[in-house]
Amino acid sequence: MKPIKFMVHPIKKIAKKIFFLIFLWVIAFADVNAQNNVNVKSNLSKQEKTQENPKEQLAIKFYRDKDYEKASELFQQLYKNKPSNQYYHYYFNSLIAIKNYKQAERLVKQHKKIHLNNYRYKIDEAYVVELSGNKKKSDKILNKILNDLPTDRNHVIQITSSLQSKGYSNFAIKVFQKAKLTQGNDYSYNFEIANAYLYSGDYEKMFDSYLKQLEQHPEDIQRIKSKLQYVMRIDVNSNLSDILKKKLLENSQKHPDNIQLAEMLLWYSLQTKDFSMAFRQAKAIDRRFGNRDQDMIELADIAYSNYDYNASAMAYEYVKDKKDNSNFIEESYVGYFLSVEKQIDENPNPSIKEYEDLEKLGNTAINKLGTTNTTSNIVTSLAYIMAFKLNKPYESINILEEAISNPIINSINKAYLKLVLADILVSIGNIWDATLLYSQVEADMKNEPIGHEAKLKNAKVFYYAGEFDWANTQLDVLKSSTSKLISNDAIELSFFIENMREEDTIGFVLRKFAKADLYIYQRKYDSALIFLNKIEDNPSGITSIEYALYKIATVYTKLYNFAKADSVYNILISNYPESIKTDNSLYERAEIQRIQFNNNEEALKLYMILMSDYPESIYAGKARKKYRALVDE
Repeated sequence: MKPIKFMVHPIKKIAKKIFFLIFLWVIAFADVNAQNNVNVKSNLSKQEKTQENPKEQLAIKFYRDKDYEKASELFQQLYKNKPSNQYYHYYFNSLIAIKNYKQAERLVKQHKKIHLNNYRYKIDEAYVVELSGNKKKSDKILNKILNDLPTDRNHVIQITSSLQSKGYSNFAIKVFQKAKLTQGNDYSYNFEIANAYLYSGDYEKMFDSYLKQLEQHPEDIQRIKSKLQYVMRIDVNSNLSDILKKKLLENSQKHPDNIQLAEMLLWYSLQTKDFSMAFRQAKAIDRRFGNRDQDMIELADIAYSNYDYNASAMAYEYVKDKKDNSNFIEESYVGYFLSVEKQIDENPNPSIKEYEDLEKLGNTAINKLGTTNTTSNIVTSLAYIMAFKLNKPYESINILEEAISNPIINSINKAYLKLVLADILVSIGNIWDATLLYSQVEADMKNEPIGHEAKLKNAKVFYYAGEFDWANTQLDVLKSSTSKLISNDAIELSFFIENMREEDTIGFVLRKFAKADLYIYQRKYDSALIFLNKIEDNPSGITSIEYALYKIATVYTKLYNFAKADSVYNILISNYPESIKTDNSLYERAEIQRIQFNNNEEALKLYMILMSDYPESIYAGKARKKYRALVDE
């Protein structure tokens, strides 16, 4: 028998679909409604918060505006509703600010009951009791804390932090000292004690604590250095530095075999830039403990970079003269040679003998060590000295050519050797061979500072030769050099050429200037003066007179005729106060008065004129430093 098929009426089918759609709609509505209920609850929660927040925000605003009376009233209400630590903090401080100590004491006692094991509120109680005039009771509270001191280090730190925040640094020290003696506690608290002494102003004991930590835990030396570095940064009048020096010296003498103390004294000397003391200390460390050549070289490098050439020379020489072959023998020779050279250059009147001794030193180094990438620095300086100080240009050329042909010399050192060689070629009049070398260095090192320097020197060669257009083209490129010195030199020479060409359209006077400048470079000062005097007698205009006077004065300076130089500078300053060279002249004249004539009073006057009348000058900053140095003497 076949199964009976029940027919569903079409209307019933439609009704069924409608019912299904209604069901889906109800579910969707329920979801939306539920979501809305969540949003409503969320919004209500936000509204409730915003209803509470205004009072808190207003209270905090009053607190920050230091209207503590109003702040205390609002925080009292907030704390009553919710006795949180935050509200307590604001309420307590507000009461202290308005000197309502009774209410503050009641607040502390109430809050203390909620936080029985929190020492902070016990210290707050001692603090407010003392403010109200009952120091005896305050001391009793603090002593009870001390007598019942917990052994846990975190609790000790919490107690001492609260004590220090309330100005009880001395009591915090007592807590640390007792905690240190607690049975089973192997932590020294020296760092924390030192910090507490810093806040209390007992700096001698602060340093004692740091040095005790160094003695007990020498591995902490770097951390101790960091702490002391911070202390020295906040030392305004060097009082702390002097105390630290005394402590280090005392402890080093008591414990001469303690290498950490010796290293701390060396570190201190470097921090204070007392490089002579640092050298003595480094030498003592090397002799006592041995194998400290690297430390000595580092000290010498730091002294050299800080322009203390006497200290750097001593340090380099110490390594250089060691009988055993040091790994730093080349660096020591180079450093010593360059340091001695700087010392001679700083001498206002160096003697020929000084340069002759330096030549012997350089030759000894090259003969002993050979020409390497390290000793090539000696070769460049030695060649320059021989050519420009001892009038031995052809001998210096031979030394340079030999070094340049050496295959082990790298490209950067070779470039420096070529640059000096080109300078010497210019000095003997072989300017076109010089320009080829400058061009080589410029092409090989176009992205390096030495490449820019070669380009500037090449531009000057073409200026000397009267090729002013070509020179100016190169100078325009160099005006944007990353080297400020090269950029300034390029701007100055370009400006001079342009100014003179406006005044001297034919270029006759400008060519005399170029010739005079070449003679100055070649150290043919008498020839240079002939050309400059001709310009002064037959100028093309005011600009040529100003520049001629300035260059004449510089020539007299190079001839060590400082009285004549001072006189010419004075003429320029007096007669041409608006000249572009007046600020230069003021500075140079001030230096002559200070260094050569020992006339500090006149030097101060000139520095002051330069600072006040020419504040935009690049010499104004230098004058300011020299002025302050003279005043402080």
